[in-house]
Amino acid sequence: MSIEIIIKPLSEDEVRQAYELETRCYPADQAASLEAFRYRQSAFPDYFLSAWQGEGLIGLVCGVRTDAADCTDIGIKQRHGGRIDGSKLCILSVAVHPEYRAKGLGRRLLQNIVSAAKGNGLSAVMLMSQRELVPWYESGGFEATGIVHSEHGGVDWHDMVKRLNG
Repeated sequence: MSIEIIIKPLSEDEVRQAYELETRCYPADQAASLEAFRYRQSAFPDYFLSAWQGEGLIGLVCGVRTDAADCTDIGIKQRHGGRIDGSKLCILSVAVHPEYRAKGLGRRLLQNIVSAAKGNGLSAVMLMSQRELVPWYESGGFEATGIVHSEHGGVDWHDMVKRLNG
């Protein structure tokens, strides 16, 4: 008997668990801070989704609304980035517990947050991907813009975008 995976908005009480998953999935210089997660959950609760199996948090996706041209806007990555009325969504984290990777959970989380953005009338969803994940995001309908940044965690980050509503 398999246990159902539930995807739902992250509650304020669950932010610490999300942060612990983030730090398990990303190196320290790439992971978001607990303070950043608290801000994202409180300011953009529709865009902080969590995946649960039983009582365990096994995945998350979060982002902020923005009017920035891409996700490199320094304010987005900081504690108080984004605009409540922004016309686009910048996904800042997709994290799946190592035991649940390559089973479709990341794709489900991504589809859910894109659906939320589309349902709220946003024009695009943007993100920055590590090179090896670009094909995975492309298979989900994102397009590489050709822009690469390297100022975060010593990694080359590739801008990607999925246009919505038109």
